[in-house]
Amino acid sequence: MISSSVWPRVRTISKSLSLVFFVALLVTGAGKPEACRSPLSVLPAAAHPLPQAGDGNGVTVLENAVEYSFAQHVTFTLRATANADIEQLYLFLQAPGDRQTRSETISIHPSQTITVEHTYDVRLSPLPPFAVVDFWWQLEVAGETVTIPVETFTYQDNRFRWETLTGTSASGESIGIHWIQGQGNPVFAQTALDTARNGLDAITPILNAPISAVDVYIYDSPHNLNAAMALTGREWAAGQAHPELGVALVAIPPTEGYTTHMTRYIPHEITHLLLYRVVGATGYPFVPEWLDEGLATASELMPTVEYDLALEQARLQGTLIPLETLCTPFSPDYQTALLSYAESGSVVRFILEEYGAQGIRDLLAAYAGGASCSSGVRQALHISLNQLEAAWKTSLDPQAAHKATIREVALWLSFPLFGVLITLLMAGYTLRKP
Repeated sequence: MISSSVWPRVRTISKSLSLVFFVALLVTGAGKPEACRSPLSVLPAAAHPLPQAGDGNGVTVLENAVEYSFAQHVTFTLRATANADIEQLYLFLQAPGDRQTRSETISIHPSQTITVEHTYDVRLSPLPPFAVVDFWWQLEVAGETVTIPVETFTYQDNRFRWETLTGTSASGESIGIHWIQGQGNPVFAQTALDTARNGLDAITPILNAPISAVDVYIYDSPHNLNAAMALTGREWAAGQAHPELGVALVAIPPTEGYTTHMTRYIPHEITHLLLYRVVGATGYPFVPEWLDEGLATASELMPTVEYDLALEQARLQGTLIPLETLCTPFSPDYQTALLSYAESGSVVRFILEEYGAQGIRDLLAAYAGGASCSSGVRQALHISLNQLEAAWKTSLDPQAAHKATIREVALWLSFPLFGVLITLLMAGYTLRKP
């Protein structure tokens, strides 16, 4: 997310917070979290797509539920019966982006009927905010393992009550706009929905991304969004894209001028989500920063004057950042980050003008396959990274088009003049002949 004061975008940073920092944020944050109970339906085993072992033991699930307080704990409840003693119980969790399944071993007294409430401390092992979390149980019954099919819950920031407005884009994506209750009215929400729809309609044909739901959560202040990120073990950079979640998080106060912020922030973050869907989880780390952020910046529905000024000043002073440097995460320095975003957006617009949307899709296909920053350019555009940079720099010169036109006209004029010159020379030669 880029604001008028640019922060560098952080791809994925997971850090455990100390208890002191957690308490400090909680005290200075938005108030005491409110527990959100989310009952989960229990279906007959035959209705679940996943197989179960040990059906002969007659395991019946009476209750399978979850409740949580954001950034504090998640409590899982299981009530079940079996024809034989349930001897051991395990809980498994899988959040988007997890490389390893989380597991908990739960001690119980062997019995044919069990009621368990297990608290998972998310302060010690944070869950991604707004993630759809899978969880399932395994029971040991008479020496056999019974797996209760997977259930899910959405780990929403329930420190706040959220209101929702939904719609669809022209290409069929479902759009959900979520804002904090009391921090925006129906006009605010509709403006956000229209902006999201317009952004999707603009970028979808370029990326040719698969159709899927897009959710935008609008915090009322950078402080509250920052706290949400910090409390879940993440750092926030002016609005953090979590593409693996299909969620865009932005901070837009419902004050005068919010429309301008929406037209910049919302399309920017949505572009990150669509790009992730195109290249996938394994390909996303290979996408160079200049392409990822450049596409997001170029997709903003309102131009940013600061970018244009920074780009022109750097061009005149000869201080443009080499494109190779922009392959990796941008500098945290404000002026350098500002220029990094400005250059990246400009380079992407140049590629679109010279190679069209297919050029962008070819680049993404190369990086999805694991290409390096430079080899991806050569594979997709058939030029080197340095050649791309040189061509782009030439396009920035306001006199470049004028000079090119003069050269082209001079070239065409040279042909008839050359013909006239040859004719005169031949005529002179003929007159000198005896």
